[in-house]
Amino acid sequence: MNGEHEVVTQPILSIRNLVKTYPNGVRALKGVTFDVQKGEFLVIIGLSGSGKSTLLRCINRLHDPTSGEILFQGEDLAKAQGDGIRRIRGRIGMIFQHFNLIPRHTVLSNVLMGRLGITSTWKSLFGLWKDDDKARALDYLRLVGIADKAKIRADQLSGGQQQRVAIARALTQNPDLLLADEPVASLDPATCHTVMDYLRKVNRELGITVVANLHFLSLVREYATRVIALKGGEIVYEGSPHNIDEAWFARIYGEGSKEVHIN
Repeated sequence: MNGEHEVVTQPILSIRNLVKTYPNGVRALKGVTFDVQKGEFLVIIGLSGSGKSTLLRCINRLHDPTSGEILFQGEDLAKAQGDGIRRIRGRIGMIFQHFNLIPRHTVLSNVLMGRLGITSTWKSLFGLWKDDDKARALDYLRLVGIADKAKIRADQLSGGQQQRVAIARALTQNPDLLLADEPVASLDPATCHTVMDYLRKVNRELGITVVANLHFLSLVREYATRVIALKGGEIVYEGSPHNIDEAWFARIYGEGSKEVHIN
């Protein structure tokens, strides 16, 4: 014994035997188990219907899991109810494929919506935001490179710009974990990289753990620190994005699949 103690870090997120069965009998998740370490950029891949979106929506309780544990910073989200779910969501930001912005509101107003969890409803309805909330929102718009768009309507932005607004909105929550459900699926290839660059910036510069669903393996290899592949609601691969060769690709997506490019 040399007297040194090994430092054991607790995962920020631990999924244990997670099962989700929908009312129609479809088993979207079949006992999924994995850990996410603080600071990771974990990417989840798989065909449409493999359970990727269900998994993310169970983590932030947009969907209720059927059974299993979702341990976030030591607290089981699967057991949370009412105010507990709202409190948890304050620490988990989420970005969606279709942005979910309010088109007729300004960019700044959309970003401030991320503060709804700690702002009274009537104040938000009348735009009575605190000065420090506005300053925070502008800081995050600068982070994603569109502070100059703060006063224009959200529907005047391009798709990539709207997704950057959605990232800024999620950041105003001060989340410890950021979930991104197919964040670039509706964007052109060049814009995909721009949005992914900002997500990586959030991960590296702010230290926010990111869990993202992606389709294109070229993006996965460039941005992921680790990959989990789902097939039929079960994990079929977990490891480095660079170890997914042709054989793994065929196992995950099926022989002859053209849905995902392997570059």
